Amino acid sequence: MLERIFGRNLKYFQYFYSYLGSRIFLLAGLSFVVGLLDGFGLALFIPLIMSAAGDEAGNSPELGEMDFLLDGFAYLGFPITVTNILIFMTLLFALKGFFKFLDSYYKVQLQISFVKTLRFEMLDGLGGTSYQNFVNLDAGRIQNTLSGEVYKVTGAFISYFNTLQYVVLLMVYFGLALLSDWQFALLVSLGGYLSNFFFKMLFSRTEKASISISSKGHAFQSYLIQAVQHFKYLKATSYFSKYRKKLVRQIHEIEDLQKRIGFYNSLLNGMREPLILVIVVVVIAVQINLMGGEFATILLSLMFFYRALNYVISIQSSWQLFISQYGGIVAVNEIIELFSGGAEVSSSRQEKVEKIEEINLNQVEFRFQDGERILKNVNLRIRKNETVAFVGPSGSGKTTLVNILVGLLRPSAGVMEVNGKNKEKLDFDAFRNKIGYITQEPVIFSDTVYNNVTFWAEKTKENLDKFWYAISSANLLEFIEASELREDLLLGDNGVKASGGQKQRISIARELFKEAEIIVFDEATSALDSDSERVIQENINSLHGKYTIILIAHRLSTIKDVDRIYLLRNGEIQSSGDFKSLMDDDQDFRRMVQLQEF
Repeated sequence: MLERIFGRNLKYFQYFYSYLGSRIFLLAGLSFVVGLLDGFGLALFIPLIMSAAGDEAGNSPELGEMDFLLDGFAYLGFPITVTNILIFMTLLFALKGFFKFLDSYYKVQLQISFVKTLRFEMLDGLGGTSYQNFVNLDAGRIQNTLSGEVYKVTGAFISYFNTLQYVVLLMVYFGLALLSDWQFALLVSLGGYLSNFFFKMLFSRTEKASISISSKGHAFQSYLIQAVQHFKYLKATSYFSKYRKKLVRQIHEIEDLQKRIGFYNSLLNGMREPLILVIVVVVIAVQINLMGGEFATILLSLMFFYRALNYVISIQSSWQLFISQYGGIVAVNEIIELFSGGAEVSSSRQEKVEKIEEINLNQVEFRFQDGERILKNVNLRIRKNETVAFVGPSGSGKTTLVNILVGLLRPSAGVMEVNGKNKEKLDFDAFRNKIGYITQEPVIFSDTVYNNVTFWAEKTKENLDKFWYAISSANLLEFIEASELREDLLLGDNGVKASGGQKQRISIARELFKEAEIIVFDEATSALDSDSERVIQENINSLHGKYTIILIAHRLSTIKDVDRIYLLRNGEIQSSGDFKSLMDDDQDFRRMVQLQEF
C-alpha cells in the first residue's frame, strides 16, 4: 500500500504540494502527534488491567521498549495504581483530543484554500484565454469541468489527505507495535503486504473507470447544452424524442461505469476484514506455539495493530475513494492547460488606451489554424465618432473583420494600429473596455433590468442617474415604468419577459451606461419585426456623431445615413464610400439594394 501511494504515484503528492506547499507537512505532523498520544494512552491499558486485577506495582507486566511509560511514573514519584493510571490516561486522551481538533480544523482550512485557488485558476484561465482559442473548445467540456468535475477534485482532496493522515497514523502504530513486540509486528506486516496485491488490482480498475466517467461526462454535458439551446426546434419538429436517445445512451454508459466502481468498492469493503482477521489469527498462533512469545507483549502489540489495521482499512477505503474521483483531477488539469495554451499574450509594459481616436488596418489577413484565408489585403481607417457599415454576402468576412477590430482575433498578417500605435504594444483588455457589442441575439441575464444595464453596479445616486439616462436614451422608459417594480423588474431566463426589440434596447442601454466609445451592431435588427427595427434604427441614428459606430448590416435600409460603407466579397474590400456613391459606382451594391425592399 505504501509503495502504491508514495512510489509510482508520487505525482499526486506533487500535485497537491504545488498548491499547498509545506502546509502539508504541518498537517502530517499534527496527525503524528495525535497518533503518538493515542498510542501512549493505549499502552497504559496493560498496567491498568494488571493493577485492577490486584498486582502490585513491582509486578507490572513488561511493555517491551515502551517500559519508559512505567518508568515515568517512578520518575515523577507516583505509584502505579489504578487511580494514577486513569488520571494519566485521561490527560493523554484530553491532549489527544485537542490536537485532533487542530488537525481536523487545519485540514478544513487547507481544503477551502485549495478549492478556492483551483476555482480562481480556472476562472482566470477562462477569462484569460483568447477568443480565437475559445472557439475551438468544447462548451460542454468547459461547463462540466467548472461546475461538475471541480467537486470531484474537492472530494479527491479530502480522500487524499485522509489517506495521508491514515498513513501517518499507521506508521505511528506500527512503530509502537515494533517497540512492544517486533517479531509479531513484522509477521503481521508481511501478511498485510501479501494481501495488498488483491487491493492494487481493484485500485487500478477503479482509476480507469473514473477517468472514463469524466470523459463521458463532458460529452453528456455538451449534448445537454445543445438540447437546451435548440429546445424550441427539437420540440417543434418532434425531434426531441430522437435526440433523447443520444442522451440516454450517455447516461447508460456513465451509470454502467459508476456501477463498476461501486462493485469494486463493495468487493473491497467485503473482503478487508476477513483477510485481516485471518492474518492476525495465524500470526498469533505461530508466535505463541512456535516462537514462544510472551502473551503480555503480544497483547500490547495486538492493541497497536488493532489500531493500525483499522487505519489499513481506512487507507484502502479513502484511497479507493480518491482513485474513483481521480478523473476530476485529470479533467481540471487538462482544462487549465488548454486555457493556458490559448492565453492572450499580455505584458506589463503594454500601454493603456485612454481614448480611441482612430483605428487603422494595413494589409491585414486572417485565417484560422489549418484553414483557408478568410480575410486578405484589408486596408481601412475608422475615425472617432464616425459611423461605418460592413456589408456583403454571407461568408464574405464581415464578422471576422469586426472581431479583429474589437480585439477578439489577431491578424495572421498585416498590422492593426490604434491611435497610430501597433495594437501589439497596447493593453487590449483596456481597449476592449471601451467597446460595446450588440449582437443579433441580445445578451440578457436572468436578473433585474437594473443589473442587466449596469452589470451589477452598486445602487448609488450616481449610478442610478446614469442608469435612467441610458434607459431614456435607449427608448426604454415606457417599458420599465409600466411595471411597479420599475428598475427591479426581473427579466427571466434569457429575457423571456421582454420582446426582441426591448431586449435589443436593454443591450444598447448597457453599452451607454458603460460609456463605451465604440458600439458595434452585429446585424442587431435582422431578427426584429418592422416596428422594432424602426425603434432600434432610431436609437442608432440618435447615437450618430456621439459614438464611433460599427454596423454589420444585412438589411441595407439601416445604413442609408452612415458615413462610410465597406462592401466585402470573398474576404476582400471590393469598394467603399457613402450610400449614394456606392449606388452610383458599384453594380454589385446596387443589385443588393434592388433585391431588398425599402
